Amino acid sequence: MDFGWLWSVAADAAAFAVQWLRRQPPLGLIGVAIVLLVAFKIMRFRRRRRRTADALPRTGPTRGFDLPAETGEALKEQLRARLAEAPVVLAGPVINGPTMGARQAFEGDIDAAAKTVLREAGGRRARAKQLLRGKVEGNGVANGKLNGSEALYWRQLGALSLIDNTRDALAAYSRAADLAPDDPETQMLLGVLSLRAGKLDAAEAAFRRQIRLGSGPDGGIARYRGGTMLGDVHAAREALDDALAAYRAAQSEVLALLENDTDNTALQRDLSVTCDRIGDVLLAKGETAEALASLRGGLEIAEVLAERDPGNLGWQHDLSVSLDRVGEVLTRMGDMEAAFACFRRGFAIAERLARQKRGRLEWHWDLSQSHERLGDILMARNKDVEALDHYRRGLAVAEAAAARDPGNLQWQRDLAASYHKVGSIELARSNSAEARDLLERGRSIIARLERVASYQAQWRSDLSRFDEALRTLE
Repeated sequence: MDFGWLWSVAADAAAFAVQWLRRQPPLGLIGVAIVLLVAFKIMRFRRRRRRTADALPRTGPTRGFDLPAETGEALKEQLRARLAEAPVVLAGPVINGPTMGARQAFEGDIDAAAKTVLREAGGRRARAKQLLRGKVEGNGVANGKLNGSEALYWRQLGALSLIDNTRDALAAYSRAADLAPDDPETQMLLGVLSLRAGKLDAAEAAFRRQIRLGSGPDGGIARYRGGTMLGDVHAAREALDDALAAYRAAQSEVLALLENDTDNTALQRDLSVTCDRIGDVLLAKGETAEALASLRGGLEIAEVLAERDPGNLGWQHDLSVSLDRVGEVLTRMGDMEAAFACFRRGFAIAERLARQKRGRLEWHWDLSQSHERLGDILMARNKDVEALDHYRRGLAVAEAAAARDPGNLQWQRDLAASYHKVGSIELARSNSAEARDLLERGRSIIARLERVASYQAQWRSDLSRFDEALRTLE
């Protein structure tokens, strides 16, 4: 809103009031002072509002209040949270967030959008997506030649869309892959999104194409990355022998590259990932001792990397995860002392990371799970009071994280399970009132999730109506 008219009216009124008050002694001087004070306040308000408005990015005339602009870093934080969510539609022992460079590639597309179209849109993601759609409409083939930038626009559109949902992102990256069929990275991202959407045949096709594109002497990275995630597709189908073969082939590729580049930390980190993948499959096949050996191989690499660069929080997180995985296998084997030692080390790292990165909700969730693991070991060792303390602390962390991301239904379900666990312990301790409160909280979450499920058909219908309306704008 423009307050220029208010200043004009106030200035005219002040001038009239000053002339009138000067003819009304003895109030004249006091009145003049009051009018001038009011005029000064209005002027300060107007200048302060102009400075605030000038500080906000704009794409043109607006009415009302501006929405807060979204920065590239803020969008990448949201992207990481989405990618950390498990694709719960899939089965299999090793389906996690994207690895082998996929997350960094998605973030690179966010960075590209932040430097160009997001800036042009004044930090408004919806507006940026609209601008990107305008750039790709009618582009593609010009004078018989492919416009090479169009695939990049589709990738940026896909990355911005992924923050909200996988479906729109998958459609955009599919278009990018069509336009850049010989780019292994685009094929990889298409495969990752297809896998997360449960489209296993499409994911397999994309990863196999990525591997073929790396057939040359310089294509080792594309081959082992594609091979690792091809293993993920097999694991999702619970074809464990095929998954194991794919992971071992990828591991051989990484080892071959490391022979000529022994200090390459990115290759070492990816080698540890293949160790974890192989360990997960072996564990699912019931080959526990072999699984433990492979997971310990990954842990040794993670320890070296974390010690080499203590300031790299990503590597510290990798170490915490590796410790937890080894601890879980040791628990299954009945070696509670060794498992407890692993869990305590992992917990100390997770606690430190949660303090340093309060915005990384997935790391806070990891901390709550670390509390639970320690509680489980302590319960097994008949240390109920200490176990309950860890369960309680973990529950508090989980409550805070789930409240900040209520749309993460898996977290909501896990939170309900924690309420049930702690409530059952309080019931066994004859704390009936406390037990009832905890159990009712957990039950209310499950009841809410049940209502969500019952509305899915209606929401799909609602979603189609939004899509139809949005298509009219394209």
